[in-house]
This record gives sequence, C-alpha cells and structure tokens, in this order.
Amino acid sequence: MNTQLHSDNENIPLAPVGLIVVSAAMLGLLAGTAAIGTSLSPLTWYLARASGLTLYALLWLSVVSGLAMTTKLPRMLAGGGKTWLTHQVTSDLAVVMLGLHMLSLAFDPTVPLGILGVLVPFASDVRQPWTDLGILAAWGLLAIIGSFAIRGLLGRRGWAILHRLTFPLWAIALAHGIGAGSDSHAIWAAAFYGLTTAAVVYLAIYRLLRLRMRGQGPVAMPARVRDRATMLARVERYRPVNQRVQRR
Repeated sequence: MNTQLHSDNENIPLAPVGLIVVSAAMLGLLAGTAAIGTSLSPLTWYLARASGLTLYALLWLSVVSGLAMTTKLPRMLAGGGKTWLTHQVTSDLAVVMLGLHMLSLAFDPTVPLGILGVLVPFASDVRQPWTDLGILAAWGLLAIIGSFAIRGLLGRRGWAILHRLTFPLWAIALAHGIGAGSDSHAIWAAAFYGLTTAAVVYLAIYRLLRLRMRGQGPVAMPARVRDRATMLARVERYRPVNQRVQRR
C-alpha cells in the first residue's frame, strides 16, 4: 500500500472524491433506467445491503486499528505508521460506503424512505428504531471524520475527546445493522457480527487494563511519525550516533 495516499490530507482527499464518484454513478443509474423505462429495484436493494455490510466492516476496522495502536501488535507486524494509515483510510472509505448506502436506500422504489428518510431521524416509520439509530450513527461518523480536517482548531485534547466517540458510534452501528439488516437472521451474519464484536471487546478490555496498570492516557501516534519520509530521514541521521555509542 502506498503510505502517501492519505498522509495528513496532503494528497488525494479520499472521502470527497469517493462521494463524488458514488453520486455520479447513482445519477447515471437513475438517468439510464429512466431512459429505458425500467426500475432501479432490485439493484438498489442489493447495493444497499452490500454497502451496509461493507460500511460496518470498514467502521469496525477503523475502531480496531485505533484500539490496536495502544498495543505492541502494530509495531510487531507492520509498524505504527501503517496502522495509523489504515485507521485513516478505513475511516474515509466508510464515508464513501455511507454515501452509497444512503443513496441506494433513498432511491430504492421498494423502500418508503426517500432523501428525507435517510437524512433526518424520526422522519419515517421504516424498521424503527433501528433506522433512526443508523441515521444518528451516520451523522456521528461524518462529525468524527470531519474533525480530522479541523483538529488544529479543536486542539489535541478536544480532538481526542471527540475521536473517542468512535467506540459508542460503532456500537450504535452494530445495533442498526442487527436490527435493520435483512440478513441478520442468517448464520453467517450472526457469526460476522459476533466475531467483530468479540475483537472490539477484547481490545477495549486490554486497553483499559493497560491504562489501569500504567496510569497514563491512551497512546496517540505522534504527528512526526505519520510522515514516513521524515521519520526515515531522522533514523538515518541518528544511526551513526547510535553506532558510536554501541562501540563504547
């Protein structure tokens, strides 16, 4: 993976570009089906189901990678910088899948939601209260992802407090997926939700125990480590010093 894909938002803005592509594709589908006189269903329903499950998986990966940064596992496997990159990229891709999920449901003729029903809580009677939980989780996800762009204004402490809302946000998304998902009754879906929940609970307990033993706050990835090129340059700069010390 190219580690410069999303380093401090200096290159490709993954979430906005992805949302533009998804929106353009949905408009193309609408125009195409209108031109030939067919319905978007069941295509939109399949897209809604697939994007919903993918969205949950990406949100789970974001939470797990965030929790994993407080352990030694990322440094043992791939390095903390790549874990941070995974955390950011999965968060951005989750926003893209959120856009596809909401557009698919809004334009599905078999689901009485519409644009208002996927954006505003308490605006529909479809599979309540699970649908409203999903809408609240969606707005929470957008707020947390948006905080990356203004973390300088929020300050380190304010941004960290807002960022920790990802954990309850994931729990709300889990409840939405189980309650509103049409595949929740399937064995594979139960296994999927069960295993992902077990992983988050395990890492969360590990983190709490680690904080209790050490009496310190969560480990945050220093800003200088996120820039891989700068990090490698500093390692090379101090390598001769370390070698001289070792000889003594």
